[in-house]
Amino acid sequence: LCEDNTITSCDQCIQKHPQCAWCSKSNVNSNIKRCRNFCSRKTSALCDQAFVEMPRSNANFAQNQQFSTREEAVVVQLRPQVIDINLRKGDTVKFNVSFRKVKDYPVDLYYVMDLSNSMKDDLAELQKLGESLATQIRQNVTSDINMGFGTFVDKVMMPFTSTVPDQLINPCAKSKEACAPPFGFRHQQSISGDLTAFKQSVQNTNISGNIDSPEGGFDALMQIAVCGGQIGWRGDASHLVVFTTDASFHTALDGKLAAILDANDMKCHLKRALVYDKSKELDYPSIGQLRAAFVANKIQPIFAVTKEVRSLYDGLKELIPNSFVDELASDSNNIISIIKTAYNKLREKLQMSLDDDNKPEGVGISYRTLCPNATTWSDNSLSCNQIQLGSEVTYEFTVTATACPTTSASNTMLFTSSSLQESVTFRFNFLCNCNCSSMVEQKSIDCSSNGSMVCGACLCDQGHEGSRCQCTQNTIGLSLSAQCKRSDSADICERNGECLCGICDCHENFHGKYCQCSNTGCPVTDGNNCYNQPKCNCTAKINNIPYTLDNVGSCTCHESNCIDPSNPNATVCSSHGNCSCSICECDPKYDGKYCQDCNSPLCKTVTAECSSHEACAICVNSAVQNRECQVPCKDVTFQTVKTIPDCSLCTGNTEACPSACSEQCVVTCALYLIHKHKLLVPNCPKPIDPVIIVLPIVAGIVVLGMIALIAWKVYQTWRDKREWQVFENEMKKSKWTKGQNPIFEEASTRFENPTFHGT
Repeated sequence: LCEDNTITSCDQCIQKHPQCAWCSKSNVNSNIKRCRNFCSRKTSALCDQAFVEMPRSNANFAQNQQFSTREEAVVVQLRPQVIDINLRKGDTVKFNVSFRKVKDYPVDLYYVMDLSNSMKDDLAELQKLGESLATQIRQNVTSDINMGFGTFVDKVMMPFTSTVPDQLINPCAKSKEACAPPFGFRHQQSISGDLTAFKQSVQNTNISGNIDSPEGGFDALMQIAVCGGQIGWRGDASHLVVFTTDASFHTALDGKLAAILDANDMKCHLKRALVYDKSKELDYPSIGQLRAAFVANKIQPIFAVTKEVRSLYDGLKELIPNSFVDELASDSNNIISIIKTAYNKLREKLQMSLDDDNKPEGVGISYRTLCPNATTWSDNSLSCNQIQLGSEVTYEFTVTATACPTTSASNTMLFTSSSLQESVTFRFNFLCNCNCSSMVEQKSIDCSSNGSMVCGACLCDQGHEGSRCQCTQNTIGLSLSAQCKRSDSADICERNGECLCGICDCHENFHGKYCQCSNTGCPVTDGNNCYNQPKCNCTAKINNIPYTLDNVGSCTCHESNCIDPSNPNATVCSSHGNCSCSICECDPKYDGKYCQDCNSPLCKTVTAECSSHEACAICVNSAVQNRECQVPCKDVTFQTVKTIPDCSLCTGNTEACPSACSEQCVVTCALYLIHKHKLLVPNCPKPIDPVIIVLPIVAGIVVLGMIALIAWKVYQTWRDKREWQVFENEMKKSKWTKGQNPIFEEASTRFENPTFHGT
């Protein structure tokens, strides 16, 4: 592969195969190929190592901070952080990425609550917990936690919320309760470590209400996800959203019920008083939009819902990664337990991912994972469960460049998780060009000042040729390349050399005017030469008979190997076959190494006594009926038998002697046995004529098919006739009557113009 004659530059060489290298030394012999496998000892001596261009694929850790402890300001759970991957076409590089879970990882928790009237007991419980909620979370979950608070009801439009003026002021007026006016989503407290502010925000919250069962929680979740600045998410913390409700949810297309036709734009619209101000203009987000927003902003939702809607949110959990669902008590008194359980479950699981959308062209990536306490690797998996504090997960990546990229697209990929703020950056660099390719020596003296020196080889200017650009086409007047071809359709120097000023300068192991002869094609024997032919001309002889070519073009075949050495009078293949490269190919009826054995009865010597009956015996053997042998069997008495008896058993053992051999005159011939004056001919069974078998089968199939078609036609005719009779009987029973509509009046009315005065 490396010594392909089409390779003319260093860049082509290193892209041919990972083991190919280019010799950039300028004074290398012109007929020595610059591109070759310099890893072998034989070829490595042809070029100084300093001039060998052979880039290697590798992975360098550009940023590799050590794992951190909780006391450190910057939390590091993934390492290395940045990897520079240098890839050569066809080559492979391996590297590992590690994750270690750290204690008390910072957490941002946003508590969003359904404020419909059915949740008033839950609000009262939350207000009772107040500041102790955050305190208990710090004690039971993590010490580094910041909290925020928000509420939602639904779109203030029919049919979701009553738009009666009194209901807009107090949606609970019918039940004679005081409720806050309805709203879509309200962000009441930004995420911070101020627990007193969180408590005060909860205390200032009043229950509200709407009229339909599903709520507008998806609007709230979308704004919480995309409004990072207003919500107050920290960049180095886990993002948790606790979503509490006792109802189902509205989703995309439900807004059409209120004539809202614009799809959710997945943008932040918390402006006036931190209330979602596009609630009446944009539809609810879809589950897919919500999933995309959560993944992009690394948010993990915790759905704390009542028993009645638990199954609905269990289904939602399957569609949103890194989410958790638990059953909320009727008054939310188990909310701390839910948050603790959810946090631990989410922290025990790690699902990493690669953004394949940014994978460079021509790159193949495979991976496997070694989870804590596991003894084997998990192929094609980036997921681990039951990860404990201090345990480590190892990811092994194998990266291969299948081609050099043709576009200048992004060469950066991220390895991250929707549950982590950290990520690993893969930066790809392709080794598709030699370093020496950028070092061009214009009008180089080594190139006769007629070209540029690039990687030790001359790149000739137009009108010049040769390994040193020493040839000018005008000096000869004919096409230089045409003088290096055996014919117009042939390749220059048979692609085994370079055309130098109209003369072929052959590569190693080739010679001849057009480099058409291979030095390695003939075996090392005296007299075997190429003689300017594309194959060996075998001149070595044995007994004045020359060798012939074998299937690989070497002179190894000779007909002396086809003569039986044990028989001084033997001929080539015993004159019963052809000698094909020292091996006899025998004629039919003959076998053996030298075709010396006959396998046909006709080869047997026929005695004088047998010869008089041979024609009759052959006729009887081949005839279908015996009467066809009346002429050759005239005056011959014969009897057909199943097999010719073996009369050799009669010697010294008369009991074992067949009855047909009991008389004295017995002569055994090739096809028959002469028993005194009677000819015993074996009755060979004749093969069954295939026509006798095939015709009845075909006829049977045709007959059965015709019977089936006739039966089906008879049934269909009977059925149609029966249905027609039923239809005629029903028509006869029908009675048609003619009547007058009693309220019908003629469509005409007479009008008089009151101002008309007739004349």
